[in-house]
Amino acid sequence: MEQELREKQLRQQIHAIRVKKFHWPLDGFKFIMNGLGFGESLSALHEDKLLELKSLMIKYRKHGRPLEFNYDKQGKYMHALMKSAGWKESDLRAFMIIHYKKSHWNLLDPKERRAIITMLQKYATKQANQQSNQSNTVDPKEDSNE
Repeated sequence: MEQELREKQLRQQIHAIRVKKFHWPLDGFKFIMNGLGFGESLSALHEDKLLELKSLMIKYRKHGRPLEFNYDKQGKYMHALMKSAGWKESDLRAFMIIHYKKSHWNLLDPKERRAIITMLQKYATKQANQQSNQSNTVDPKEDSNE
């Protein structure tokens, strides 16, 4: 009787995760379960399989990156600067590896982070100036019509 109660609670928790975290319809969830080898029915699964499925669902992240690779507030600012400076993530990663021997923003100490932000601010300003100069340049065709 106790095991049946635990299994029922696990099924409820799995459905709660399905709805709240993933917003999957029931048919889609059955398709995913079947693809993972759990079959199409939660009620047919025993406690160990239900625990395994619940664990998979909790650990799964939509964007596929591990938690430690998310940026903090300062890292998000750095990322925005990187984009406005015209850099790609691979360029920044190469820069960090060459100059700091570290492969990710989260591994840098505060001094290294400040240095990268300062450098990217200069490149972003330079990029913005280049774009404004290009937009201010008069087209020779327009100039000849006067």
